[in-house]
Amino acid sequence: MMVFRLKYLAALVAALLVLAVVAAAALVVWPRAAAQMLATHLLDRRVAVAELSFGIGDPVTVRVRGLQIANMPGSSSPDSAPDMIAIEAIDAALDRAMLLQGKLVYESLQVTRPRIALERDASGKGNWDFGTGGGSGEASTSDSRLTLVPKNRMQFPSLLNFRLTGGELRFRTSSGKWLRVPLDDLTIQAADEDAPVSLVLDGGYNDTDAQLTATTASFNAFRDASKPFDAGFSIAMPGVKLDFKGVLQEPLDFEGVEGRLALEARQLDDLIRIFDTPTGIVAPLKLSGGFTRNGDAWRLEDARGDIGGNLFTGRIALDEGNRGEADDLQFGLDFEKLDLPSVMPQGDGSDDWRKANIRPATAKDTAHLDLQVSADQLLYGDRQLRQVAVAVEVAAGFIKLHGATANLGRPDQAGHLRMNGELRATENDSASLNASLQLDRAEAGTLLQALGLRDSASQIAGAIEGRANLTMRGAILGEALKTARGHAVMTMQQGRIARSLVEAASADLRAIFRDRDDSTALRCLLAAAEIRDGLMVLGPLNLRSDRGTIRGGGHLDLVQRQLDLVLRSDPKTTGFLALDIPLHLQGPLGDLSAKPDRQAVLPGQTLPDLPPAQAMLARANPCSQ
Repeated sequence: MMVFRLKYLAALVAALLVLAVVAAAALVVWPRAAAQMLATHLLDRRVAVAELSFGIGDPVTVRVRGLQIANMPGSSSPDSAPDMIAIEAIDAALDRAMLLQGKLVYESLQVTRPRIALERDASGKGNWDFGTGGGSGEASTSDSRLTLVPKNRMQFPSLLNFRLTGGELRFRTSSGKWLRVPLDDLTIQAADEDAPVSLVLDGGYNDTDAQLTATTASFNAFRDASKPFDAGFSIAMPGVKLDFKGVLQEPLDFEGVEGRLALEARQLDDLIRIFDTPTGIVAPLKLSGGFTRNGDAWRLEDARGDIGGNLFTGRIALDEGNRGEADDLQFGLDFEKLDLPSVMPQGDGSDDWRKANIRPATAKDTAHLDLQVSADQLLYGDRQLRQVAVAVEVAAGFIKLHGATANLGRPDQAGHLRMNGELRATENDSASLNASLQLDRAEAGTLLQALGLRDSASQIAGAIEGRANLTMRGAILGEALKTARGHAVMTMQQGRIARSLVEAASADLRAIFRDRDDSTALRCLLAAAEIRDGLMVLGPLNLRSDRGTIRGGGHLDLVQRQLDLVLRSDPKTTGFLALDIPLHLQGPLGDLSAKPDRQAVLPGQTLPDLPPAQAMLARANPCSQ
């Protein structure tokens, strides 16, 4: 994307600069009025020159003041620039012998305060297309005649000692936004037409300072269209550096590009901020790979990188959209280990997650993003998942999770978590969410560890089956949770549970659980929940062992994150030593209090009206009886 934006600096600026430069050469043999008439005719644009003088010695000198080239007729909006090009001053010295041979060789060229505005009309035609072959494809590769506007690389002049100062390039996107590229100081130098060319530009991109340095093959090599043109350049911005070395088949259009690209950013946000979309991600980034550009297709293949100490391989692709259409971005990244906090955005200091805006961007020029990330190991604090794969699609008006999977089994078994969902912008600046979750033979201990319940992970074992669905609507997360609706079911059979967990649900179960390994057989477990307007009603919650049954019920406020849950051993299944006093869990998640409470009432144990797949899973479990 960064190269995509700066291609206008590398290609269109060069072409338009030559337009102004060559226009000066045409004025050598014409008085000012005649020169204006000729240039206006050739370009089919109004051309005005405030002052013109020249000398016919060797070198031939040209002095121009106040050059203006009008924008295209019927430019696309009222805020279009009246002039496509306005240059305060041009001072040139041309090799006379080369000029008589029809070649432009500038011994020196000074351009002062050029203002260049690039935009397209409603049909997509660029204002730099003068009808004289603005692109290489409109001219024969054998056409190397002197021309006012280069049609191809063969017609490009030689700029042996060139300097541009105080300039600015503006480019208007299809959304109407102007991108600004300051051209504070640009120099191009070469000893002669066969010598390597050096280029240095001090400028920027919008409000970001930037410096471009390049070393290329000679001007004669530039004009040899039978061979790719060798070039290498570096772009440096605050906290960001990009290096490229390779070949270009059409240098003026930055077309037919093939080479190696390397990118370093002190923080990823330093790079993203350039495009006015800061993310708050402060992780450093290194990225390199084989870079190509052919037509609208930009590719970085065999990519290798490091973001925040997390090594990855993969590929990145960009396909430019037609006018009015979104660009298509594809990322395929594979990590061995991904420490998620190291690459997550940094917050603004506020912990009120309820105010988070969840509505997807709806602008027409919102890029279409296809992100596929895999990690052998995903870490989040003391939580971890294995064999994680995520596929996300982002476009104007929606974010779609095509699938997120993880292995929640032991290393020697398969147990899977699968998630799908879609967040879509709706009317009234709102958004709707639909999501589903599925657990297949997920190991209970692994699941508890992934949820951050490490202390409980070793106290229960067995394969969990689960299904859940959720819908909600709102622009802000807190508001959306108040509308949340859904269902969830989790079941387990033939597992093991620590005696201490069951003892916590009854005042005295020591006579029931006496296994030497401090655990007992867990015959079944059933947990069901229904979500209504942000309140998750929990129940029935049933756990049955060989020697006793525990039932539970309550509710969880998703907005306030407050839990009220009652657990009680079933007196019909316990011995005479059990007191069967209910255990009451209350308080905010993360700071729960649990105490025996004789007054606590166990909610009803009837299954809610579940969706068909969840109802089938629940009724197949013995604990539903």
